[in-house]
Amino acid sequence: MPSTPLFGPSEFFAQRSPSLASASIILLFTGVVAVASAAPYVDQVTSVEITTETLVISILLGGLIGAAGIWIVSTVIVYLLTAIVGGNGSITQTAANIGWALLPLLFVNTISTITLWSVAFTGNSPSMTVTQMQLPPWLLLFNTVVGLIGYVWVGYILTYAIKHARNVDIQRSASVAGIVVAIPVLNAVISLF
Repeated sequence: MPSTPLFGPSEFFAQRSPSLASASIILLFTGVVAVASAAPYVDQVTSVEITTETLVISILLGGLIGAAGIWIVSTVIVYLLTAIVGGNGSITQTAANIGWALLPLLFVNTISTITLWSVAFTGNSPSMTVTQMQLPPWLLLFNTVVGLIGYVWVGYILTYAIKHARNVDIQRSASVAGIVVAIPVLNAVISLF
C-alpha cells in the first residue's frame, strides 16, 4: 500500500519529494472550502445584491489569497527557524512539504463548512456582522475541537515534512512544528472565551 502523508508522513516524505504544483492544489482547495463556509451568510453582511458569479469568484479569490498567505508565512517561519537550528535544504522543497503537511486542514475546513451550511439551511442561522459571526456555543465548541484535532494532526505531519525538507533531526523538526502549530491552537482556544 502506498504511503500517505496523513497516516505515514515519515515514509511519505522519505519516499518522495512532493511538488509545488500538488501542494498548491491542496492549499487552493483548502482555502476555497474555508471561504465557502460564509457563502450562506453573505446576505447578512451586505444589502448589495450579489450575483452567483460574483460570489463564486469571491470565494475562489478569497480562498487563493488566504491559502497563499498561510502557506507563505508558514514556509518563511519554518525556513528561518530551521536555519537557526542548523537546517539545510531548499525553500522550494520546504514550501512543497508544508503544503502537503497542511492537508488535514482540508478535512477540518470541510467539516466546519458542512456544519455552518447545515445550520444555515435548517433556518437556524447565527447572527453575523461584517467582522464576526455569533455562533451558537455548541457549534463554536464543535468547530474548535475539530480545529484542534486538525492542528495536532498538522503538527504531526509537519514534523516529518520539516525533517525531510530541511535535514534536521526529529526533535528539532518537532520543536519547529510545535511553534508553527501553537499559533492557531492558541487562537482556537482563546476564541472559546
